Amino acid sequence: MVTNTGRIWNLESSGASLVLSLEEGGIPTLIHYGQRIDDLRGMDSPIWDQDVAIGTMPYLDEEHQRLFPDNMLMQISTPSRGDCRTPSLEVWRGGRPILLDLRIAFVELKGGKDHSFPASALEGEGTETLYIHLKDEVEGIGLTLRYTVYEEEDVILRSMRVENCSNEEVELRKASSLLMDLPEDGFLLYSYDGAWARERIETERMTGPGRIVLGSRLGLSGNEHNPLFFLEKEGQCYGFNLIYSSDHEETIEVSPFGKTRVVSGLSSELFSWTLGPGECFESPEAIMTWASGRQEAASSFRRFTRKYICRGPWRDRPRPVLVNTWEASYFDFDEEGLIALADKAADLGVELFVLDDGWFGHRDDDHSSLGDWDIFNERKFPQGFTSLAKALSHRGLMFGLWVEPECVSPDSRLARLHPEWVLVEEGHKTLPCRHQALLDLADKAVQDHLFAVLSKLFSSWPIDYVKWDMNRTLTEVGQRCGGGYAHRYVLGLYSLLGRIRKRFPELLIEGCASGGNRYDLGMLCFVDQNWTSDNTDLHDRVLIQEGTLMGYPASTMGAHVSASPAHQTRRVSRIDSRFNIAAFGLLGYELDLNSLTLDEQEAVRRQIAFYKRYREVFQFGTFHKRVVSPNQRWWYVTKQDVTLALEIQCLNEVHTGRRDRLVLPWAEKGVLYSVRARRERHEDGTLSEDFHALVSGDILSTCGLPLGPQFTGNGIYEGVRLLGDFGSRLYIIEKEEER
Repeated sequence: MVTNTGRIWNLESSGASLVLSLEEGGIPTLIHYGQRIDDLRGMDSPIWDQDVAIGTMPYLDEEHQRLFPDNMLMQISTPSRGDCRTPSLEVWRGGRPILLDLRIAFVELKGGKDHSFPASALEGEGTETLYIHLKDEVEGIGLTLRYTVYEEEDVILRSMRVENCSNEEVELRKASSLLMDLPEDGFLLYSYDGAWARERIETERMTGPGRIVLGSRLGLSGNEHNPLFFLEKEGQCYGFNLIYSSDHEETIEVSPFGKTRVVSGLSSELFSWTLGPGECFESPEAIMTWASGRQEAASSFRRFTRKYICRGPWRDRPRPVLVNTWEASYFDFDEEGLIALADKAADLGVELFVLDDGWFGHRDDDHSSLGDWDIFNERKFPQGFTSLAKALSHRGLMFGLWVEPECVSPDSRLARLHPEWVLVEEGHKTLPCRHQALLDLADKAVQDHLFAVLSKLFSSWPIDYVKWDMNRTLTEVGQRCGGGYAHRYVLGLYSLLGRIRKRFPELLIEGCASGGNRYDLGMLCFVDQNWTSDNTDLHDRVLIQEGTLMGYPASTMGAHVSASPAHQTRRVSRIDSRFNIAAFGLLGYELDLNSLTLDEQEAVRRQIAFYKRYREVFQFGTFHKRVVSPNQRWWYVTKQDVTLALEIQCLNEVHTGRRDRLVLPWAEKGVLYSVRARRERHEDGTLSEDFHALVSGDILSTCGLPLGPQFTGNGIYEGVRLLGDFGSRLYIIEKEEER
């Protein structure tokens, strides 16, 4: 809900208020962003705008001699106008920066939202957008700031539109989606950083005087710094993210005067965008939330993403349990082996069979054939997919297929026919990367070709699922297209994906980019789910999945049980422990099921049956985490009256004689709960302890339920828990009755 009294505008989400001062002829400033305020009487007093001059600090203008740009709580900032902090907008003309004095022309409030960029969807009643129109009359530059509020959500969206109202070309050098000045400092910054095979690991650091700059220069949102981050202190937390899939930049700057500035949007490095007279530029949407803590802020993001970012028929559908052929056989497979794997998968309860890389061209390794999606590997599929598709259908399995449409192998028919489509700067060679280059997706002809070839592939065979991969970064673009190529590339990608979605609305699409190199809200506007990481080692996946779940729902997070030793780390682990971690996402198996022992096969059968029983909880429940010690952490997921609680153990320290307790902080007083452990199969074929207890919500929410003692070297008897290093135990907590 958005209300105003004079110059004061209150943007109310379900639990927070964003209060702005918007005076005609002035500049938009923040008064409050935090806990919801319904009664704004007294907030229009001039005392809110008064400040004290510090040294040689310039003031805004003669009419506002108590307002100092370098110490104001801004919503937009341009260089050389008294605000010496990080700007959010830079415009050049004729090779020189323009000095902009943007003032409020008028403000309007509309129901719903409009945004041509990939953005949050509009559903239901109560969505409103506030438009703040600013203009520099001298330079002829117009700017519109947009704030969208969803009545039932704790998320506010912010974007901007720049218009060239002059008679000359101008060049955008920076156009950030969000600038937010907070009146305090002393925040802890939580960012989600890493690299290939260790994506979105939570990093905590203290903010202080100066700037922290995060972002990506990869041409993708990247695995080094996700656009998601939080600022937290003393019972309040601000969360930020960006609906975008290419180069981005987040600046957190603490001023000398104790204020914290947040700027988020497109990366300004290598960015330039020419606007002719009358032309406009739309920024991506940024999203922000306020809550009393980081867990609550993360929950707001997950709920909002599932409801307003994810879309299409698969948004609310339970996702199938899959088997993927990649780590089962890599490139070394034939039809007979695939059908044998499908036999075992169907027998164990798998629902979707995914054929990964190696099915096309003459691709028996990664040296060739990317781009030749209309040519089958004749050695492996002499009749196309006729036999395989029939075998899968006969076994009741859905058919999934891997493609990498954005890339091309130099050794391919496509590269030989259309060398002009290969992305490389004239006079230069493509940097080697996995023996492949990128196609120029900014070129409409390339988009049209890919749409035609993929449409024929997906319609010629009974394809239910597609894994859309992308295994390199953007290089050799220079000043291609006059700069800003990474932005043009991703717009081309969005256009292609939008056409595919419209042509095949029932197709389940999983995004992938060398694992989690493009896990962002922009891609989730087009794909139903994402491959989280190429690292499927259970120990590493704990932190990878925890970080991912701080901004993205489990219904988007692919998580597979793979072989032991793990192919990425050589770590040895039990198959039930691997399942426990993978079950908190979209479950899949990525190993040769026929190589498992009979006991392991029986374990997988039990795992899949258990997952199907609680699939709605795992995929669509509310996630929480609790770190108890260096040894132990808990994951919880709750939906309606069922909670699944996972105790995860990594033996960083030996704690002999210690009893663990299961605590459920939100258990209801006066309610009796049933708590039982999912029984697991040990290496010797025996089952784990048979644990079942009835306990009140009062106990669960306070002191917690004592669990059986752990084995620490001696004392094996009934009820002792054998977890070991990298071990875990899954508990099912259900309401029995209310008093």
